[in-house]
Amino acid sequence: MLEFHNVPLKTILRRAIMSLPTNFNDILRFFEKDYDTAKEDNALSARGQFLQLYPLNHLKKMTLDDYVIGKGTASFCACVEVKTRTWANMQGATALKFGIYYGKSKSDPTVRYRFTQKFGDDDSTNKEVFANVKDALLDLIQSGKELDFRAIDENPLSQMFKAKILSLYFPEHFINICSKDHLKEIAMEMGIKEQQFISKYQHLLFKKKLEHKITRNWSNPKYMSFLYAQFIRKDLSSAPAVIVKKPQKRNHPEVNFEEITDNRDLIGKKSEEYALNWEKKRLIGLGYSKLAEEIDDRRNRPTYGYDFLSFNAPGDERYIEVKSIGRDGKEGAFRFFLSGNELTVSNLSNHSKNYYFYLVQYGKDGEPCNLYVKHAQDLYTNSEMSPCAYVVRFDLEEPA
Repeated sequence: MLEFHNVPLKTILRRAIMSLPTNFNDILRFFEKDYDTAKEDNALSARGQFLQLYPLNHLKKMTLDDYVIGKGTASFCACVEVKTRTWANMQGATALKFGIYYGKSKSDPTVRYRFTQKFGDDDSTNKEVFANVKDALLDLIQSGKELDFRAIDENPLSQMFKAKILSLYFPEHFINICSKDHLKEIAMEMGIKEQQFISKYQHLLFKKKLEHKITRNWSNPKYMSFLYAQFIRKDLSSAPAVIVKKPQKRNHPEVNFEEITDNRDLIGKKSEEYALNWEKKRLIGLGYSKLAEEIDDRRNRPTYGYDFLSFNAPGDERYIEVKSIGRDGKEGAFRFFLSGNELTVSNLSNHSKNYYFYLVQYGKDGEPCNLYVKHAQDLYTNSEMSPCAYVVRFDLEEPA
């Protein structure tokens, strides 16, 4: 028998199993304790951007090039599959799941428009096929509004594609899970009776979220993450969206205080505008479009100790301090400069719970390319903080 420090493996496994929560409320709290809200924020911002690019009232005007994937340009299909991956994953199968696409096939290397026989035949033009695809898309939207599950399931668009679209446009009715097998498996685990229509599972799982006092106020991305952790992965531990850890090498670099001011002037404003747009998308993705217009810009009032006053929900404030991050030398750790007032405010009892750093990273083209959301207290715990005070400059003159 295997033993660890004279303790039998069977005993270790039994103790581990006994230490896991068994009550559903405890399971939810266990998951929530280590859940990285940055994943949720990224998903919500991605949905917000999607809604800005492709609002429901613009779908009728969508052209073939607006829709099709494969041309290397922004498109509806590319946004649904790739740009909103943090919202829900629908990868799998070929691009034929979109009804029509632009590209090659396994048997034909010619780059051209391709479509499934459901939407046209050999004599059909690309425009005719797309008209049929768009009709199916518009029918899906109408069926989603009416919760007509039969019509949704009978719609000729692919099941994963339909599920993703419904979850993006109607998160108040459909959970953001696209896999047919996963929907059925999770529904069975949640005590939902077998249904005739796959789309109804997607709806009933959302209703389950509303029925529980803990999950009622969770966002769909957070609830989806829990369902996958509990019933598909069967592992409640949650890997963070990005890991922040203390640098391996502790150093004491010289601080160029003029650089601090230069950075604020050169890239600070660009980072702040990037973060502000990102935050507006997050609120739109959360369903709070009006709150997105109520974000208070406090950059010119530094005594507040943060750049923007935003919201987690109506009446629940979020304090955002934007920082441009860069490496300290070629192979150094990432860093940013923090003022004494920002540190003080972020640690106040009435701010610390909802004080976040929005860390903006730049690409090789000198433009913002990524944003990481980190709770201030988590960042302080997992980073190295060194004193970096003010530069005090003055002239001395001897009295006459």
